[in-house]
Amino acid sequence: MAFRRALFAWQFAAAAVLPLWLLLGYAIWGASVGGFLSVVLLVPVVLVVELALAILFSARARIRRERALDLPAVAVLTAFQVGVIGLGFFGAASAWFGLLAAAAAIGGFWVGGRLLARDVRSRLQQPFGPPQPADRRPPIDAGEYVVIRPSTR
Repeated sequence: MAFRRALFAWQFAAAAVLPLWLLLGYAIWGASVGGFLSVVLLVPVVLVVELALAILFSARARIRRERALDLPAVAVLTAFQVGVIGLGFFGAASAWFGLLAAAAAIGGFWVGGRLLARDVRSRLQQPFGPPQPADRRPPIDAGEYVVIRPSTR
């Protein structure tokens, strides 16, 4: 539970830290000039994807109330962030880390959308009050009524 709460708090900060890590990693380990353009184009993509995943995962009421992510969200965010961190080393395996980050991002949008849709669907199916049978509906106000009582003679 502590890791789930920590990841909930970290997910919005990661949107700023991970793109900076890519720039810092390229400054330390990057070698090619043509690669700098790809890093400059990759940084805003990582920022937008991380923010979108954070918003998508924390949009559910139960997650905000508990201030802890659920296990599918933890798995996807962990995979995405490990992929971006591994990509920032710009080593021989950086292509595999990039593939992991891309697959986790696509899976994250799918999982987050499914979880959000399921949560919204279950909240909309809850009754808003006690059900009223058809014969106990409140009367319709049609204005003033004139009642003529029949005589009993």
